[in-house]
Amino acid sequence: MTGLVRKATLLTTAAGLLIASAAMAGVPSPAQSTVPACIKLVGSKANVPDPHGLFTVVVKDLAGNPINNASVVIDISGCTDLRLYSNQLDAGANVNCPAKRTQKFADATGTVTFIVLGESRPGVGVTLQGAGKIFANGTQLGSPTVSAFDLNGGGNGVEITDLSLWLQDFGSPGNPPFGRSDFDCSGSVGINDLSQWLAEFGFTTSIDGGQANCP
Repeated sequence: MTGLVRKATLLTTAAGLLIASAAMAGVPSPAQSTVPACIKLVGSKANVPDPHGLFTVVVKDLAGNPINNASVVIDISGCTDLRLYSNQLDAGANVNCPAKRTQKFADATGTVTFIVLGESRPGVGVTLQGAGKIFANGTQLGSPTVSAFDLNGGGNGVEITDLSLWLQDFGSPGNPPFGRSDFDCSGSVGINDLSQWLAEFGFTTSIDGGQANCP
């Protein structure tokens, strides 16, 4: 009788482990998934999103298996000085303006690419590092720093007047690490960020701004 009880217990335990393993198979793992440390909000040119904002998210479960059709959300609600464009010029992107989120779905390899269109609002910088969030099926995968080449907003795209706001962030007392001006993902606002902004200005691939701004 004892042997039967032992076998029943082992079978029950094994079944429980299988059920738990199956349940966890679809849960995104921050450790196994791949997300960017920084995101650059960009504009467009002639309705073509600026390719310099391209980044990739790869969603995997605890066992390292890709999660097909995972819902991936980029959330900038914690970036109070940044805003999305309501039209992301991407048929696969869904935008929730009040929540400051844009969503896409991963392919069979768990991979999804984004170019997030958006800008900073005029005025002084506020938000520091790591204020963005990336979710997959409701699980937070990362907290990227979010920057924006169009620093003064207003629908004008990237143009020379944005430079004055970058200089303002750079020259703020104590040189706070404002995320919106940290283009090189160094954790501070420095001369290399200026070099990246000047390069972006010269590319002219973000000259069209937020004609379709989220309110």
